[in-house]
Amino acid sequence: QINPKAYEHEYKGIPIGNGTEVFDNITIRRITDSEIASFDHLYRGVDWGWYPDPFHYGCMHYDSRKMKLYIFEEFRANKMKNRDTADVLLNQYGLTKYDIVTCDSAEQKSIADYRAYGINARGADKGPNSVRYGMKWLQSLVEIVIDPVRCPKTSEEFTKYEYGRNYSP
Repeated sequence: QINPKAYEHEYKGIPIGNGTEVFDNITIRRITDSEIASFDHLYRGVDWGWYPDPFHYGCMHYDSRKMKLYIFEEFRANKMKNRDTADVLLNQYGLTKYDIVTCDSAEQKSIADYRAYGINARGADKGPNSVRYGMKWLQSLVEIVIDPVRCPKTSEEFTKYEYGRNYSP
């Protein structure tokens, strides 16, 4: 009931995927407005970028009881100044001064800019191997639900993560 794919693979011997997927717990589907309205605690994050790596904002809900992550909002851009991305988040996504936005802590100037623009920006706590631990945490979830209409880039990125293949004989 919790993980039907794992059950089919482990107990029925049914091959699942090609074995190189980093995330086998992804569900790509529309997340309804009524579901979003029921989400009681939202997490928002920013990964600073310019070009070729994009600026990326995401909003999600984590249901700790069911161990499910719902990703339902994204904004991605290249070559956009902090003032302009802040304006988009404030005016198009409705961020308020009470909404906490966790940002890549490598960009302290950008975090300070966001605070000056009225966004409650905070740097992420990053320690050694934080990316690896973050990936393991995501893999441990029962399900990562991504809305492909609201978050096409996030959906594409998560489904394309693959382990490297070793073709040596």
